[in-house]
Amino acid sequence: MQRAIIGLALDMLEGAWSPCTTVRAPFQWPDHQWRHNFMRVDDDNREELARAGEERRRLQESMKY
Repeated sequence: MQRAIIGLALDMLEGAWSPCTTVRAPFQWPDHQWRHNFMRVDDDNREELARAGEERRRLQESMKY
């Protein structure tokens, strides 16, 4: 499926001659369970996300100079 999606993207890149060209992939998620976990912040992962954010900010700060 990933190869098919990349193929669709490359075909669109090659053939899209105007802005706002849209192609709908013929794939669907089998269920909506992914929505439950997408961008979820709760007590189980709050500290881990905070640490990752701090690390990212330090890295970005070090790249400024």
